[in-house]
Amino acid sequence: MRVVRNEGFIKKRLQFTQRGSLLGMGLLVVSFILSTRNQYQLTLAAWALLVVGFVVAMVAVQVGNRYVRPPRPDTVLDKLLKGLDSRFVAYHYFYPAEHLLLTPSGLVAVQMQSQRGRVWVRGKRWRHGPFLQRLRVLLGDSPMGNPAAELRRTMAETQKVLGALGDQVAALPMEGLVVFYADKVQLSVDEPEVPVVTAEQLKAKLREMADVHPALPSRSHKAAAAALAGQAPLEEEAEPQEEPAQAPKGRRRRR
Repeated sequence: MRVVRNEGFIKKRLQFTQRGSLLGMGLLVVSFILSTRNQYQLTLAAWALLVVGFVVAMVAVQVGNRYVRPPRPDTVLDKLLKGLDSRFVAYHYFYPAEHLLLTPSGLVAVQMQSQRGRVWVRGKRWRHGPFLQRLRVLLGDSPMGNPAAELRRTMAETQKVLGALGDQVAALPMEGLVVFYADKVQLSVDEPEVPVVTAEQLKAKLREMADVHPALPSRSHKAAAAALAGQAPLEEEAEPQEEPAQAPKGRRRRR
């Protein structure tokens, strides 16, 4: 498998996390100092700074957990897909679908979910439990929300972006996949809107999805891989390797 990663995007998230954490902590310290003054107006200001500081700090923590704290979802996905041949190419953090895979027959948008514990999927309904597991959101973990709805949204936005890369790329079939990659997740799935798998099931599911559509001709696959990476047509690689990230031509790189 080959990998193209937007290192600039990750670097900006690291800087945001560091600065946001410092700003949030600074506001909390100022709030504490003001709260020691026996003045009504200063007390109101202290409460306001407390709320703002807490929100800023929590946002910084959530961004850090998603994009900075190891293991990052992109590196986890690379490890899970190790062993796939060079026709599988992963593009991380270039598109609204943050993890976009070019397979032998099309595209797969992968929604990575870090939740642990029990997860129930019943049609359109998603539930994460037990209650104590959901409280981890207060410690900076990302809330689960509705992964299927989020996946559909990012796929639609990605399709619009791909239109700027030419008809050949825009015409590629795209499917979606939700992956719960935590070791301690217990997944219960019944007639989901989109495919939902654990880390152990991912590789087999991708191969199954790739077999649904006819394989792309070698020349078309190379052209699509190059366009998605913003490069000239890529030469065949003897061994899987990570390629330098470049912003695809015809659109702006994600920031």
